[in-house]
Amino acid sequence: MDNPLRSEDRMLLARRIVDECLRISENDNVTIFFYPHNLPLVEGIADACFKKGADVLLNLYTDRFLLSYMTQLSVESLRQPSVFCRTLSENSTAEIWMDGTYDPSILRKISAEKSSAAGEGEAKAHWPVSKEKKVKNLSVGSALVTKPRAKTYGFNYVTWNRMMKEASNVNYHDLAQRGRKLKEALSGASTIRITGPVGTDLKVGVSGRKWMVSDGIIDETDIQEENFMDEIPAGSIYTAPLEDSAEGRITFNTAVPYSGRRYEKIGWTFTHGKVTSFTGDERVAPLKREWAKSSGDKDRIAYLGLGFNPKAKPGFTVNNIVSGTVSVGIGGNQDIGGKNEPGFSFVSTIRRATVEADGIPIIKKGEFVRSFKIPWRVSFQVEPQ
Repeated sequence: MDNPLRSEDRMLLARRIVDECLRISENDNVTIFFYPHNLPLVEGIADACFKKGADVLLNLYTDRFLLSYMTQLSVESLRQPSVFCRTLSENSTAEIWMDGTYDPSILRKISAEKSSAAGEGEAKAHWPVSKEKKVKNLSVGSALVTKPRAKTYGFNYVTWNRMMKEASNVNYHDLAQRGRKLKEALSGASTIRITGPVGTDLKVGVSGRKWMVSDGIIDETDIQEENFMDEIPAGSIYTAPLEDSAEGRITFNTAVPYSGRRYEKIGWTFTHGKVTSFTGDERVAPLKREWAKSSGDKDRIAYLGLGFNPKAKPGFTVNNIVSGTVSVGIGGNQDIGGKNEPGFSFVSTIRRATVEADGIPIIKKGEFVRSFKIPWRVSFQVEPQ
């Protein structure tokens, strides 16, 4: 199995997750969802939790286990929320997600109908309970770093691994500062306009919708605002646009790794918030089939996000946090304050775009305007491997 993090890096990341991101205490019950290749980091996180006096449960998945239940169970069964998953969320105060397969090429064997059904069932199992119980959820991006994943998606493994370390180790105080500035600028906006390459010109309504900041830390303010989810590496601000508001066209120019395939050149045309045209080259055909066969509000605008992590790079697994990028999604979005029913969900990213909030520029051709630029400091150094 791969071991992308050195032992000292794992210790630092584990402490950051426990001490800074989730602020674990003796009152916490922590569930960690993981695959075997992440066991060394998982054990480090558990150790850091135990030192705080917290209780910890390790919930193991394997590639074979995932493929078995996704192929053997019926669509109807997958669509139902798992009793086990729901019970774990009911009894956890924090959930850590390190749930990426070791080899994502196995995901190509799963039908579009079952993939959509499983997404619907998972959303029903976890999100309503998490909201009611105010369960903190953290996704750990380094869990995805494996050599089979790099091979499947055409990544340079060394470059990807180094980037993920650096993006995880930015100064989180600086990250939070930029997130607050962006939230202040966007919270009163009614309309966001995105213009950019290949004929992109999209308007979405955001009046009355909350903007969520992903700065890697779930604090009391986040809990009060029902922002229970974050990730590491972090660095984005996002919202659920008004479901019937999207008008125009967006053409994405950043590759997206998804379900064992790499998708590029996707384009959506929206009318009254619904996708009326879904385009792409021949490689996009499997994604379009999944979309066509899925349930839920698959054709509704669901997500709008701006990235601001200075160390993240596009074309890997963290497109949404790359500084100056714009991400747009369709499908379920109740977990971020929207009204769309779960089922299909897909987010893609455009670089070098211009973003205006009620006519005021926020990003120009992929660069934040001067008022949002702040100096960055590295939180701690990571040795290259």
